Formats: sequence, structure tokens, C-alpha cells
Amino acid sequence: MIRPIRPARSRYRRVALALSLGVALGGCQRASDPGALIAEARQYRQQGDIDAAVIQLKNALQKDPNNRDARRLLGEVYIEQADAVSAEKELRRAVALGSPTTELLVMLGKSMLLQGQFQRVLDEFNSVPDAAGRPAVLALRGAALLGLGKRPDAGAVFDEALKAAPALPEALLGLARIAFADGAPARAAELVERALAAHPGEPDCLRFKGDLLRVDGKLDAALAAYRAILELHPHNAQARVDIAGLLTDQGKFADARAELKAARKVSPGRLSLFYAQAMLDFRERKYPAATESLQQILRAAPEYYPAILLLGAVESASGANQLAEQHVQKFLAAYPGHVHATKLMGTLYLRANHANAVLDLVTPVLAQHADDADLLILAGEAHMRARHYSQAADYFERASALRPRVSALHTATALGRLANGERERALAELERAAVLDIKSPRAGTLLVMGYLRANAPDKALAAVRDMEKQGDGALVQNLKGGVFLARQDVPGARASFARALAHDPLYLPALDNLAQLDLLEKHPDDARKRYQAALAKSPKNAPLMEALARLASGQGRPQEAIGWLERACRDNPESTSLALRLAHYYLRGGDTRKALMLAQKLQGANPSSPELLSLLAQVHSARQDLPAAADAYAKLALLQSASARPQMKLASLHLALNDERAAVASLHKAIAIEPGLMEAHQMLLAILLAHKKFAEAGQLAAALQQRMPQAAGGYKLEGDLRIAQGQPAAALAAYERAFALEPGSGLMIQLHGALIAAGRDADADQRMAQWLARNADDLPARLHDASSKLVRNQLDAAIEQLEQVLRRDPKHVLALNDLAWGLQRIKDKRALEFAERAYRLAPGSPAIMDTLGWICLESGDIARALPLLQKASALAPDAAEIRYHLGVVLAKAGDRRGARRELERLLSSGADSARRAEAKALLATL
Repeated sequence: MIRPIRPARSRYRRVALALSLGVALGGCQRASDPGALIAEARQYRQQGDIDAAVIQLKNALQKDPNNRDARRLLGEVYIEQADAVSAEKELRRAVALGSPTTELLVMLGKSMLLQGQFQRVLDEFNSVPDAAGRPAVLALRGAALLGLGKRPDAGAVFDEALKAAPALPEALLGLARIAFADGAPARAAELVERALAAHPGEPDCLRFKGDLLRVDGKLDAALAAYRAILELHPHNAQARVDIAGLLTDQGKFADARAELKAARKVSPGRLSLFYAQAMLDFRERKYPAATESLQQILRAAPEYYPAILLLGAVESASGANQLAEQHVQKFLAAYPGHVHATKLMGTLYLRANHANAVLDLVTPVLAQHADDADLLILAGEAHMRARHYSQAADYFERASALRPRVSALHTATALGRLANGERERALAELERAAVLDIKSPRAGTLLVMGYLRANAPDKALAAVRDMEKQGDGALVQNLKGGVFLARQDVPGARASFARALAHDPLYLPALDNLAQLDLLEKHPDDARKRYQAALAKSPKNAPLMEALARLASGQGRPQEAIGWLERACRDNPESTSLALRLAHYYLRGGDTRKALMLAQKLQGANPSSPELLSLLAQVHSARQDLPAAADAYAKLALLQSASARPQMKLASLHLALNDERAAVASLHKAIAIEPGLMEAHQMLLAILLAHKKFAEAGQLAAALQQRMPQAAGGYKLEGDLRIAQGQPAAALAAYERAFALEPGSGLMIQLHGALIAAGRDADADQRMAQWLARNADDLPARLHDASSKLVRNQLDAAIEQLEQVLRRDPKHVLALNDLAWGLQRIKDKRALEFAERAYRLAPGSPAIMDTLGWICLESGDIARALPLLQKASALAPDAAEIRYHLGVVLAKAGDRRGARRELERLLSSGADSARRAEAKALLATL
């Protein structure tokens, strides 16, 4: 005899059960009867003891595997436990035992619907065994069509079901779901009430009523609807899960936990229970616990998309942005345009500083949800990051219209207006923000700064005094000190900064400001003592040690600066940001060994940190270990799959390693990630042109033009291609079109060059003169114009332009060098002075050594010219001009053999014809 498995209950429970059943047989005799076991299972189920019910039904099936009632009842219990797979298995066995009832078939269909097997339901339930069961089967088909997103077809099927059974709750509920999805919540509520009028205790209808009320913000009424389910069905686990979710939304975490505990007793394996627990843990910031619950769901149901989205939110809150992106991307692939997922993904892209990715993601969703303030804020922030200040301000303004009492939105609008030069509109927004939130200093601070930018120090002082009335603290006094500085009241500024430190002796902005005043007054020791006195009060204060490091670095004491940072890292070993800064100091100081050791240590402890991988790659590059740098950037590219930057770094390294195929692959990946990235297009074009692959280059330019017809990039690429093909007229047409779309310095320079190449010098000079008249401070264009005039022997005009550059930037090395060259050509003695100035600023530049050396030679100073030109030629061995100059100076110094050697090298190198002729002429004299 097979001994049945007995449910583990107390003896008092068993006695009570025996009395209630009124069975006079002994325990062993009763347990051997499948009918008695099924009766016990029903009793356990009524009492909410689902586990005991399942055990008894399995005991019954051990006795009689073909007991259809046991199979059917076990399937129903599994459905209650949300174990749809097991339910389908048992119900199919019950159907196979012969003559299935409509009720059994409908139950089987429900188990399939719970698994999302919508098409299988349509395929299997295309006929009904009897007319009485037709409405229920139609309702099943309607639910399947609804699951497939075919709302009109589903509605027609539900209507057909209602013709035969006007109060069928499944059909009425299906139509209610369609009405809600179509944006008609009132109609949905009406249909649900109609179903409940005919079937007052129907759990699914009560649940949907609660969901509708919850969405409408009527939380108390929603809670009442869920609790009504429990009054009629005390062991309904899903009702408790729904109540827990609502309580979680209200921040009543302890109550929610109690509901989930009660639900777990009834149905511990329910996926919705794990999800609700994960949501509760997420709201309580218990991220590891939330992750564990969600992973349990996904192990059982890998495509359970609510869990995928929530896991993305949990990873985002935990700071694991790359993992979060992967989960949210998977969700959006299944549900494109989902508003909440779009917001989360947009936030993740912003964290990674992918402004264009945010705009690509958010813009189409905004077209359908134009009044969603959160989406508008995301778009505004992305435009700010992309430096589209006017568009950013417009989005923030629309968001503030929807949330007019939110100070931060007025502040954000103001920032966009300020950046776009709309000062008066920005100040008006800041004034509104300051009035709305008088307790927060941010809007007031920005208002004061706005007045200072508008050169209105009196208004700034009045605004900061208004802030003082609301609360006088270190921040306000520091701000007031800045206003006094703007009014050129240094004693007043010092007094305010000192008052800030009286409020908070460690307030770094005030310390920094006083230190800056010390430095301006040539008292660096006072600045250092000021920081050290503060450090004595807080010996492990990392920001103070960083300030001392900056001070030492600024005073030309790099080792002292490194010492302060090393101490800061020792005292704050948990600070990765400090260690990062120390590594960068090592790099700047040329100590790549220490930089590498620190970078490897940091990256080993944080292998998924993009910032640390980037540091490691930079260190390898500085050490000229290009394969290791490429490996680090390849790992970074995997971590930052939505960023084109690592691919660009990889492309540069592949080129340095002479692996053009890999470089091209990386550039294509960068363009796929960021289709408008001009740097990638230009690098790829350069590679194609170097191999004279003009057809592919043309396709690259045409593709960019097609993708971004209102941007200049594609037409600029076409112009570059035509120049390479020796077609200046075609290049000019392309550059003109690009310039019309995006007028700027770079395109003006290329336009000018194309006009010169086309033989239209007068037109080129006229266009450049017009441009410089409107853009007087455009130094690159002015310098290009001067260089062009030097080449065309328009020396006086070139010198005038170079002098204008130097009036705006007296230390512009290229302008100094070109001016020296131009002056030397007209025999102006000032040439040597400008050449010396350029050399002092850039003593390692071969071009500048060449200019100074040649001027010294022509001035008769051969002793000075020779070492300059020798060093310049060693640094730039392929420069024909420098080698010719070296040959000349060697000849004049009497080193005929050396001169002959340099000139012969020049002639064998294929240098330009002008220098070849001069070199041949000189060589003939040696």
C-alpha cells in the first residue's frame, strides 16, 4: 500500500476537520478514498490552505491517476496560485479523460491566457461544444485578441458574446479594458459597474474597478474596491498584492509589508507577489533585495517585461547605469514609445552625457504626449547639454506652464535664456523663481549673478540684501562679497568673505575667494596659511588639501601639489575621485609609472567603471603602449555602447598602429551610434581620400546629406571631396550650400580657399573682408586670410591682418611667427623682435626655430642661426623648407660637405619645384 503524504497541520486542526466532515471511518481508511481526499482538498481550499489542498489532490491522484475531478480541481488551484504552466498541464489531462465540459475548457483557456499564449487560444478555441458555452468561449477569444493588440476585433467578439449573454462579466470586463486603452475611462467604469451589478462579487471586475480608481487618483476608493474582494474571497492573494502596491505608492511601507506577508501564506510562488515585494524594496531603497526578487521572476519568466523595466529602475538607482540601460533598452524594444521607460532611458542617457540620444528618444514620444512635463524637462536638459540654448529655454518654458509653481523650472528656463543672450527674459524668469521659493538660495543666487552679468551691481546688491532677510549664512555672505568685488569694493568684499567664514570656518568658496585676493595682492604665503589654518581644524578635509595642491601647482611647485594630493588620498582611501585626480597629476607631471600603478589599482577594484577604464587608456597612451590603450578603449566601448567617443579613440589608435581596416570599422560604429558626428565622418573621409576611393567618399557625403538635409556636414564633406579631386568649382558650390545652412569661421575659411583654387582671388578677398567686418574677433579666419596673403605676396595686407590678430591676442604664437616672416620679407628690422617673442613662447616648435634661424642668418648671425636650424631639421626631417635653410646656413658657415649632404637629401626627397631649383643652383656652387 502506497502511504499518502499528509499535510503538516496541528492535531487540533485535524480533529476539527474530521468532525466537520462527519466521517466515521479511521484516518487510514479515509485517506485511501480519492473522493474523501478531494473533499478534504476542497475544505482546505475554502479555508485558504492552498498548500494542504494541493497535497491532498496529489494524494488522490496517486490513488487514481485518471480522476478527472482531481485533475480539474488541481488545475483551478494552480490558476489561483498563478502557476499557469502547471494549471495547463493538469487541465489538459482532465480534458483528455473524456467528454470535457465547457467550464473545463474555459478554465484551460484561462491558463493559456495567463501564459500569454494568445494565438494558441484562437487556434484551439475556434468552435464550441454547445450553444450554452458559446458566450464564454467568445469571451476567451476576445481576451486573446486583446492580448495581441487587436482591439477592434476583440471588441466585435465581446459584443457578439454579450448578444447571447448580456451580463457576461468576462465580456463586459474586456470591453472596459478596451475603453480604457482607447482613452475613455468613464466608459470603462460604466461597463465595470454594469458587470458588478449582475455579479457583485466577481473578483476580476472588482480588481479592475480598483485599478481604474487608482489611476484616477482616488486611492481610498481603490483600496475599498480591493478590500471588497477580500470580504468575499478572504484568501484571494492577488487582492492583497494589489493593496500592497497601493500602500507602497502612498509610502505606507509597513502596512504594505504586512499585506505581502499575508499573500505569501496563501500563494507564495505568485510572480505578482515577487514583483510587489521588489517594488516595495525599491521604494525603501533596499536595492539588493529588490534585485533578488526581480531575478527570481525573470528566472521563471524571462520575458516578464514589468520586471525587466523595474530592474532597470533598480540598477539606475544603484548607480549601475550600463546594466540599467540594457534592461530599459530591452523593454523599449518590446514596447517602443512607453512613456515611463522613455523617461528612465532619457535620464540614463543624460547621465552618460548623450544629449543627442536623449533628443532622438524623447522627441517622437513628445509628439504623442506634448503635455508631459517630465518629457519636456528631459528635452530641455538635453538641448542645454547640446548647447541649443534657445530650444532648451522653450522646452523649460512649456514645462513651467504645466507646473507654474515649480521654482526650479523657471530657474532652468532662465539658464537657457541667459546662455542664449536673452538677458531680460532670463532675469524675469529668475525673479519669478526667487518669489516662488524664497527659502531656497538657488534662484536668488542666479538672480544676483544675472544682474552682475547685466552690469547692474546695484540691483545685485539689493537682491542679495533681500536674501539676507530670509537667512544670513555663509552662502549669502560669500555671494555678497562677490557683489562688492563687482562694485570694486575690495575691503567690503573681504569683510563679507570673512563673515561667511564666521558662519562656517570651513566654507571653501569663501576661503577660495580670500585666497584669490591674497594672490592678486602678491601675498601667496597668506593664501597658503589661510588654507592650512582651516586644515588644522579638519585634518582630513580632502577639498582643503586639493585647494593647497592647486595653489602649489599655480605657484610652479608640482611636487608639493602631488604631496598634498597623496596625503588627501591616504586620509580618504575610499575616495575614487581623489585618486583619479592624483593619477591625472602624475600624468601631467610625466610620472607615467606611478600613474599606471594607480590606474591599474583603481580599475581592478572597479572593473565596470567607464571613468577608470578611460584613465587607464590615457595612461597607456602616454606611455606609448598603444596596443594596451586600444584594449582599454575596446573594453570602454563595450561598457559605453551608446557613446561614440570610445569608438573614436579606438579609430585614432588603430590608425597609429597602421590598422586602417580596424580604424574604419570603429568609425562606422561611431557613426551608427551618433549619425551626425562630423569628426567621425571627416576621419573616414580622410582615409578614403588617401586611397583615392572617391566613389565611397561620395557615398559617405551623400548619405549624410540625406540623413541630415538641414545640416552643413554632408555638403562640407562633398566640398572636401571635390577639392581632393581637383574640382574647385564643384567644391565651391558644396561649400556655399553648407555655409548657407550653418555660416561659421571654418566654412568661411574653406569657401575662401575654394575661391582661390578656382582662380577667383578678388572674390575670395571680398568675401573674407565682408566676413571679418561682421566678425572682427574671428582670429582663425583673420589668420587664414593673412597666411593666404603672405603666400600671394600681398605682404602689407598680410602684415596688417597679423597685427590685428596680435592686438586681440598678444601671445598668439602663429601670428607672431607669420608676422616675423612677413616683416623679414620687406626688410623690416622688427622681424627679429617678433621671432624672438614667438620662440620664447614655443621654444620646441621646428617652424618657429626655422623662422628665427633664417632671420638670424639673413641678419648675419650665423652662429645663432646654425644650431637653431639644425635642431629644427632634426625635429622635422621631412620639411623641405627647413632642410633648404639648413643647407644654406651650412654653406655660409663654410661646411661645404654638410651643405651638399642636406641639399642632396632635399633633391632626393621629391620636394616642391621652387626649392628644387634653388637647391640645384646652390649645389652647383659647392
